[in-house]
Amino acid sequence: MSEDWILSVQDLKTHFFTREGVVRAVDGVGFDLAPGQVLGIVGESGCGKSVTALSILGIVDHPGRIVEGRILLRPAQGGPPADLARLHPKGRRIRSIRGGEIALIFQEPMTSLSPVHTIGQQISETIRLHHRVDRRRSREQAVEVLRSVGMPDPEEGAKLYPFQLSGGLRQRALIAQALAGEPRVLIADEPTTALDVTTQAQILDLLRDLQKRRGMAIVLITHDLGVIAEMADEVLVMYLGKGVERAPVDRIFHSPGHPYTRALLNSMPGLGTAAKQALPSISGTVPPAFRRPAGCPFHPRCVEFLDGTCNRREPQPVMVRPDQEVLCLRREPGEPSQMQGNRPKTDNVYQNRTLRPDGKRE
Repeated sequence: MSEDWILSVQDLKTHFFTREGVVRAVDGVGFDLAPGQVLGIVGESGCGKSVTALSILGIVDHPGRIVEGRILLRPAQGGPPADLARLHPKGRRIRSIRGGEIALIFQEPMTSLSPVHTIGQQISETIRLHHRVDRRRSREQAVEVLRSVGMPDPEEGAKLYPFQLSGGLRQRALIAQALAGEPRVLIADEPTTALDVTTQAQILDLLRDLQKRRGMAIVLITHDLGVIAEMADEVLVMYLGKGVERAPVDRIFHSPGHPYTRALLNSMPGLGTAAKQALPSISGTVPPAFRRPAGCPFHPRCVEFLDGTCNRREPQPVMVRPDQEVLCLRREPGEPSQMQGNRPKTDNVYQNRTLRPDGKRE
């Protein structure tokens, strides 16, 4: 664990106990999040990204529950960290943390916002839950929060219902509601889903600006590696509930250590891709939750598969560099480590990224 952290997730396991069997949605994920850092979590659908976010806030639906691991939150006032995984999901402490210390931007604003309350009413309620203010003051603060996220005419916008707003404005309203409690950690779960590219760019610029002004730590969950290249400082690549690689963003794009990371990068279109040229793809799909493969979870789709090894042994985390952890049998001592395939095409998503001398995003 690094010294400078605000949130530390350690060997988190969240399982769903169903009639058909146990679904290991999150199966040993860990990361540290520092103040002001942007952690990107990337992977295909069904890899456990959203369940990781829900686990942090203790809002995993039945029949799911955290079965192992720790989620440590360091108090702003100092003192010993609180283990969120041990708090009662309906207790007063975790309810004060949700929205107050850690806020979540859900994927779909139309299903996350109440259709029978105005935007201002919903933001005001969040403010009153976490701050001792009266209704009049909470309404004034709601307008100010809407103004801070770029809502045009926030006084009138606060009076509107979600269905009266465009997709981009609904997303801004959802971000405003998440910021109303002044959280130290913001979890953004696919914040640009179903938005056109222009609106996507506006939302990402907004998140970057808010993070810079408020000093928040952000966990950014997305499928889009272009968004990761633009926003993240560190990246966690997830596959079938496991973190298969964790490293700084430049390391992920220029020296990926896991075959799945390389496959994700190679499946992106490059600047020199010819018209109508077929893009490389990852063979197969994410296995069903009840039929997890033995050994390495990625081996049925891996071009670097070693028969007798990858299909029999579960890989253990290996630090291939001081700042890069990989979950791959090929990277373990004594195993063949030659990486096959082409170098990932990263220029198209990474060439315009601006870095400070210390390697952080500007």
